[in-house]
Amino acid sequence: MGTAIGSLIAIGFGLVFVVATVGELPAGVALGIRIAGGVVAFVLAVAVLRVARGPVDTPAGDSGLAVRRYWAVAGAEGLALFGGIVVLNAVFDRPEFVVPWIAFVVGVHFVALAKVWRLALFVPLGAVLVVFGAAGAVLAAAGADLGVVGLVSGVCSGTALFGSVLAALAAFGVTRQGCVRATTWSGIGVSPGT
Repeated sequence: MGTAIGSLIAIGFGLVFVVATVGELPAGVALGIRIAGGVVAFVLAVAVLRVARGPVDTPAGDSGLAVRRYWAVAGAEGLALFGGIVVLNAVFDRPEFVVPWIAFVVGVHFVALAKVWRLALFVPLGAVLVVFGAAGAVLAAAGADLGVVGLVSGVCSGTALFGSVLAALAAFGVTRQGCVRATTWSGIGVSPGT
C-alpha cells in the first residue's frame, strides 16, 4: 500500500505542476497541456489502484525512526517552500523565480527521502527536479518568457513525477510477477494479474 499511496501523491503533485504552471502560455497550448496532463494522471491513477489490490507493500525504511525522519524532511520542505515563496514575492518582487524554487525544493526533498525510505528511485527523480528548477531559474534570470520558465520548471517537473510513477509501476510489476506486460485497458504496461 505504501507504493500506491506514494504513487497517488506523486500523480497529484505532478498534475498540479502541469496544470498550475502553464498560465503564461497561449490559451490553446495551455488547455492542451492541461488536458494531456489530466489524461496521463487518470491513466496512471487507474493503473496504481489496479496494482494496489495486491499484497500490501511498505517502504524498506518503514519504522518509527524513518517516520520521524520523513516528518523532519517534510517540515523542512514546507518551511523552505513557503519561506522561499514569501521572500521571492514580498522581499525581492521576483515571482518569476517561484516555480523554479518549488521544483528545486521538491527535488531536494526527494533526494533526502531516498535515504529515509531507502528508495533508490527517489535519487534520480530528485536530481531531475533540481535540474529543472535550476534551469528555470537560469531562464528567469536571463529574462525568458514566463511561459517558457513554467514549461521547464513546472511541466517538465510534473512529467518527471508521472514518469517516476510509471517506473514504480514497472518495478512493482517486475518484482511481483517476474515480468511487465502491456494490458489492453491502458497500454502503459503493468498488469497485476497473469
